[in-house]
Amino acid sequence: MAYLFAFCRLLTGIVFLMSAVSKLRGRAAYEEFTVATRALVRLPARPVAALVVGAEAAVAPLLAWRPTVLAGFCVALGLLVAFTVAIGVALRRGRRVPCRCFGASAVPVGPGHMARNAVLTVAAAAGAIQAGTGAVHAGTGVALAGLGPAGLAAVALAAGAAAVLLSAIGEIAGLFTSSP
Repeated sequence: MAYLFAFCRLLTGIVFLMSAVSKLRGRAAYEEFTVATRALVRLPARPVAALVVGAEAAVAPLLAWRPTVLAGFCVALGLLVAFTVAIGVALRRGRRVPCRCFGASAVPVGPGHMARNAVLTVAAAAGAIQAGTGAVHAGTGVALAGLGPAGLAAVALAAGAAAVLLSAIGEIAGLFTSSP
């Protein structure tokens, strides 16, 4: 149980940290995200973009500190639900909006992004349930060091690899769905 909790915690934190950093790496990247936000939702794009980036940047620190782990998972779940709804609406309306989730991408939001969000939602929900029910006790999983160096290294490697794969899933799916 401690390994699963640590995996969910690290995967969620890494993905949201990667996403926030990709948007904050420069003025152009943030502006591209704001433009994509404007095309995706019918809300004022600048405040929504700022709220999204701020919330994404908050997830990793919340998950890193033991008393706020549940809050970190809840913020992640809220963002994932909002992202999934926005993508679903865009798909239903036939909009071809490029995904700026992890920086510049020419691939429009699509089923691969929905699949990525589903995987991340399951991971964040599993982590939130474990954190909220006390299924993982301090020292056996809430504190990552409770896994021991080898266990922590294995979980961190698996979570990092999964995060990289998930961050590229839109492009990977685009390889199989693009017309020549």
